[in-house]
This record gives sequence, C-alpha cells and structure tokens, in this order.
Amino acid sequence: MIEREKLEMDVVFVGAGPANLAAALHLKNLIKEHDELIERGRKKGKPLGDLEIGIIEKGANVGAHILSGAVVD
Repeated sequence: MIEREKLEMDVVFVGAGPANLAAALHLKNLIKEHDELIERGRKKGKPLGDLEIGIIEKGANVGAHILSGAVVD
C-alpha cells in the first residue's frame, strides 16, 4: 500500500487563483478581528486562534497556467 503524507487542516481552498488567495487572506483577517473582539469583551464566543488554512494547487507553482480536460471532436 502506498503511504501518503497527511496534513491536518481546518479550511482548504482548492485552486490558487486570485479569488481563492483573496478569500484565504480575508478569512485570516476575519479570524483575527473575531479573536480581538472576544479578547476585548465586545463579542461572545470562543477565540478561533491559529486555524490551519491550506491552499492546494495542481500547478507547479502559484499562478501557473494549466490546461486540463478533454477535447471531443
């Protein structure tokens, strides 16, 4: 059996295009704001802390152009 590497993540974005990169950054900022409001007593709930946020991309690097799929005549 092939042994595969496993990474525990709380949130995973599939694809490293501009929209997902912006969404991951926005999520990080929202988590920071959420935790700061709880710390100051201005919001109830549990702090989220450092969530593991992953972005997976099938390209060799972020921003790579990939053509995949099938062409049918």
